[in-house]
Amino acid sequence: MLKKIKVEFGEGKKLNATGDGFTAGTDLPVDKGGEGSAPSPLDLFITSLATCAAYYARNFCESKAITMNGIALNVEYVQNPETSHISKVNYLLTLPEGFPEKYKAALLRTIDLCTVKKHLINPPAFELELV
Repeated sequence: MLKKIKVEFGEGKKLNATGDGFTAGTDLPVDKGGEGSAPSPLDLFITSLATCAAYYARNFCESKAITMNGIALNVEYVQNPETSHISKVNYLLTLPEGFPEKYKAALLRTIDLCTVKKHLINPPAFELELV
């Protein structure tokens, strides 16, 4: 199935991407020439990894009738200042006291199924063309 995202060039460094009924905006930080009014494309990428993992965590908990109260997920990453490439992504999952011990390892395995992360492990082909 072919899907499309249309990007519109906004003022300054702003970009707006639309597709499937959503709009996602990006901007660059002030020190990179933007206004800092929206996440940078790289921030949006990391956000995609984080929210994908959280999606899987929520689905797991819902399937086991476990409340999401007290569950938190944070993502830290290491970025090379010269290349801007990310060398490490660390998911920090906080579980509330009383979270069932028998589900902890299964929850981590489920989060590891994140579709966005799997695209990094098995990347798609990229093509550029002028139209």
